[in-house]
Amino acid sequence: MFPCYFGEVLSPFLLHHHGERRGQPIAIYHCSIKIIGRGKGQSAIAAAAYRAGEKIVSEYDGRTSDYTKKGGVLHKEIILPDNAPAEYQDRAVLWNAVERIEKAQNSQLAREVQIALPVELNHMQNLNLVHEYVKKNFTDKGMCADIAIHDTKDGTNPHAHIMLTMRPFNEDKTWGSKQKKEYILDPNGEKQYDPKKRSYKCKSIPSTDWNEQTKAEEWRQAWGDILNNYLEQTGHTERVDHRSFERQGITDQIPTIHLGVAAHQMEQRGIPTERGNINRAIIKANEEMQNINIAIQKLENELQQLIDEQRQEETQQKQDIPTTTQKITTADFTKKPKAKTAPTTQTKANPVQAPKANTQTKPIQKPKTLKQVDKEIDIVETKLQRLEHAETVIMLYNQKIEDIQRNLNSVGWWERRKMLKEITTEEQRRNSYEADTTKKYGTKSKLEKEKSKLLTEKKQIENATGVTAAKEREEQRKRNEVIRLQQERDRYNAERKAQRLANPSKSKNEPSL
Repeated sequence: MFPCYFGEVLSPFLLHHHGERRGQPIAIYHCSIKIIGRGKGQSAIAAAAYRAGEKIVSEYDGRTSDYTKKGGVLHKEIILPDNAPAEYQDRAVLWNAVERIEKAQNSQLAREVQIALPVELNHMQNLNLVHEYVKKNFTDKGMCADIAIHDTKDGTNPHAHIMLTMRPFNEDKTWGSKQKKEYILDPNGEKQYDPKKRSYKCKSIPSTDWNEQTKAEEWRQAWGDILNNYLEQTGHTERVDHRSFERQGITDQIPTIHLGVAAHQMEQRGIPTERGNINRAIIKANEEMQNINIAIQKLENELQQLIDEQRQEETQQKQDIPTTTQKITTADFTKKPKAKTAPTTQTKANPVQAPKANTQTKPIQKPKTLKQVDKEIDIVETKLQRLEHAETVIMLYNQKIEDIQRNLNSVGWWERRKMLKEITTEEQRRNSYEADTTKKYGTKSKLEKEKSKLLTEKKQIENATGVTAAKEREEQRKRNEVIRLQQERDRYNAERKAQRLANPSKSKNEPSL
C-alpha cells in the first residue's frame, strides 16, 4: 500500500509519481486537499485557467490569465449540482461569479482536490472513475466541480485537478451564505449585550460541514475505496491505502518529501536537486529494506523447516524404541504363609499394591545439524546487514529534518509553525523507527556475539563429524571399486561368449572369468 499525507501537494510535482515494479509503473495513492485563498495572493480565475489551459479575464482585478499554450490537458469539464444556474457551465462565468461574491481580502475562493489516477486503467476508465468520485462526494452535496485531467507525454503521470466552490446555493439558485449568525442567550432567553464591542454577543454557525477536519479524512478514504473497487473490477491485483505508513503500522518504509515546482522543473530538465537526491535515496532504501526483510523471512522459514524435520525424526525414534518393562503382578509380592503359632491380636491386612511401571522414556536431544547452524549464521548476517541499512535510514531522516530547518527563516510565521510541527513529526518517526529496529533485530554487538558463538559451534560440529565423513568416503571408495571389477568381469564374459558363438571350434578350451 502506498500512502500520502494530508497537506502534501505531491502531484503533479512528484519526482516519481507512480511506483515501478520490474520497469512497469504501478498505481499509488495520492489525494491532497488545499484551499485557494485571496489572503495568499491567489486567484480562482488564474487557477482555473491554468488547470484547463484556457484564457480567462478576471472581472475582479482586470487581469488576464492566458494558458492556452499549456500542454498535457487531456480532459476538462464542469459538473454542477441540481440547484446551480446552468450558465455556470462556462468556466469564466463560474469563477468570476465566485470572485464577485467573495468580498473579504482573505476570502477562501475554492477548494482543490488533486488525485493520482492509476496507470492500469485507460483514459475512459479513469474518466468514469473521476466522475463517480466527484458526484458521490461533491456535486451531490451542493458543490460545483471544475475537473481537469492532465498527463505527461509518456503517459506515466495521469492525475486530476478538481476545483470546488466553497459556498452553497439557495433554493432559488442564488449563492447562499457560508455561515449564519446566532445570538448567545442568557438563562432567561434574552440576548446578552457586550458593552466593549457595543453589540449583542453572537457566534457563527457554518451552513455546511465542508470545512470540518473530518471531511478531509472522509474524502481521502472515499477515493481509496472507489479506486480499489475499479482496480478489482478490471482484474488488477494492486490495492492502495489512504492511511500513512505510521497508521498502517508499517515502520520499515520511509515517506518521500515534497519536491515543489522549482525542484520538479529542474529534475525534468535533467538537473539533480537536493530534494530529488533525498527522494531517490529514500526510494532505494525502501527497496533494500523490503529485500532484506524478505531474505530474513525466507531464512527463518527454512530454519523452521529443518527444526520440524528433526523433531519428526526424534518422534519416529521414540516410536521405534521397544518397551522392556515387564508385567508385575501382586503374586510376586505376596509372602508365603508361616507355621501356625499362638493366637495373637488380629489385624486387618492391607492389600499389597504392585509398583507402577515407569513407561516414560527421556526424550533424545539430538544436537543441531550443520545445515541448521549454517541457516542460523545466515540469519544473523542478514540481520547485521539490516542494522547497517537502518543507519542509512536514520541518516535520511536527519537529512529531511535539516532540509526543513534550512527553510525556516525564509517563510512566514504560519508556514514556520507548520514546518516546526513537521520537524517534530519527523523526529518522532526517526526515534520510533530506531526503537522498533532495535527491538526487532537487537543491537549490533549482541548479533556479533551470537555470530561468533555460532561459528564456534559450526567448527565443533565439523570436527566431530570429520572422522565419520572420512570413513564414509573410504567405504564408498571400496564399494565403487567392487562395482567396477564386477562390471569388467561381466564385460569380459560377454565378449568371450560372443567369440564362442562366432567360432565354436576355437573357443572350447578358453577359460571364462
